[in-house]
Amino acid sequence: MNTKKAALTVLSITLKIVVIAVIALGIFRLGSMAFSYGHSVFQEEAVDPMPGRTIQVTVPEGTSKTEIAKLLEKKGLVEDWKLFYIQVLCSKYSKTMKPGTYTLSTAMRPRQLMAVLSGEDVEFNWGQEEES
Repeated sequence: MNTKKAALTVLSITLKIVVIAVIALGIFRLGSMAFSYGHSVFQEEAVDPMPGRTIQVTVPEGTSKTEIAKLLEKKGLVEDWKLFYIQVLCSKYSKTMKPGTYTLSTAMRPRQLMAVLSGEDVEFNWGQEEES
């Protein structure tokens, strides 16, 4: 009887340890993914190195931020529309993007794209290598 009770106790403790280890591993994995995505949101990388490709984009009246992000991904100006959308929400440009026709470059960083789409003048060396 005591042997059976001891075996059940050991099994119970082992099961609890396994469950705690799985939960800890899941939390670590989720945290790692969240950090990686968060880093991407604020990292600001262009799709292509300088000089990039020049692409003309027309944003119709009434286009939402989500639709703009999807349009930029479709045109090859951003790699992930969801990431760009989050970058827009975290920026000062979340309510200032305007309809119009824009000449953009795949060498522009997300913040530069947002600035142009908001009607700001952006310093950008078209077709020239950036100096280090």
